[in-house]
Amino acid sequence: MDQDGYSLSKWFCKMFCIYSFSLFWTLFGGTVSVPHSLLGTYTAVNTDEFTCVLWHDGEAVDSYSSNGTDSVPRRNWMREGRGRSLWKSVKRRNMAQWNRGRTDILKNYTGINMSGAAVLQGRFGCEIERNPDSGVRRTRTFAQYGWNGEDFLSFNLSRLQWEASAGSAVPMKRKWNRDQDITMETNNYIEHTCVIHLLDSLSFEAEESQETAEPTAAVFAKRSWDPGKVILTCLFTGFHCRDTTVEVYRDDDIITEDGLLSSGIRPNGDGTCQLRKSLDISNSTEASYSYEVQFGSLKRLVKWDGTIWERATPRQDYDYYWFFMTLVLAIGLVPLFFVFMRLLRDRWRRQPNQRTEDLALSVIERVDGAQVE
Repeated sequence: MDQDGYSLSKWFCKMFCIYSFSLFWTLFGGTVSVPHSLLGTYTAVNTDEFTCVLWHDGEAVDSYSSNGTDSVPRRNWMREGRGRSLWKSVKRRNMAQWNRGRTDILKNYTGINMSGAAVLQGRFGCEIERNPDSGVRRTRTFAQYGWNGEDFLSFNLSRLQWEASAGSAVPMKRKWNRDQDITMETNNYIEHTCVIHLLDSLSFEAEESQETAEPTAAVFAKRSWDPGKVILTCLFTGFHCRDTTVEVYRDDDIITEDGLLSSGIRPNGDGTCQLRKSLDISNSTEASYSYEVQFGSLKRLVKWDGTIWERATPRQDYDYYWFFMTLVLAIGLVPLFFVFMRLLRDRWRRQPNQRTEDLALSVIERVDGAQVE
């Protein structure tokens, strides 16, 4: 491969890689939002007796019933101090929502045939997404009733109205929509109170997790495709998903340059999160690099020991690498080339047809003109 061809293919491949990485980072990079939910589900059969299960982030953490059978909350913070007071409030407000429907539907609502088994179910709660960059966003709310396994009534937060999911629920819908107290109490609970309870519970959970969690931080360097560069990376993982900052230092100065890439806070799948930052540096640098992690009251400084891991040692004959990358790029562009050629062929086919039609119209006009004369 001659020098000019090698330089051109190298430049073209670099531009393609940069563009592809930028596109990927725009679509999939950045900080990931973490969903959280707080939900109470109730079931009553024929009578006032009922059972309730409380769910926190999709896990059943507590349950109780009308006959006094209660379980022990599964989180320590729910049983102690201020966390216990918060959890009692969660139970009380969920019960307030359930009691209204239970009273009206099971006792006072006569539009439903009460003969045989009658199962009433309720679901009340909220779901949010937390993003360290954009804050908290409420995504879903739950204020719903079911009758004998079918949807019955649900509250539409955007319209501030109850909606009937079955024809038999229409009278109840009309009754509740005329009662502004029911409407406003339901709206306040699922839109405000539930979200506040959920955020407070996440705060208690974070404190408990911080006491027991053992986050780890590591700094390592791997060789880059560029023979003169290495990729320096800091990985901080195993911490509770909350605001965390990582600063990168070159000697004693914080690095703020554009080449510093961050993964954002991402969930590990086990309730903890990770954060990764990377920077391209010269493999011959004499500077000292370190990372400082700030996580709640925890602060940790991790220094790079200068070790470089072998990942992709540059080949002696670098031409083969760029030839291979150019070949991959060319293969990727082949489908686009065929699409372009097909569009161009269709356009060429339309042009003769259009000229034929124009000629035919011209002949017809001349014939018509001759007949008129």
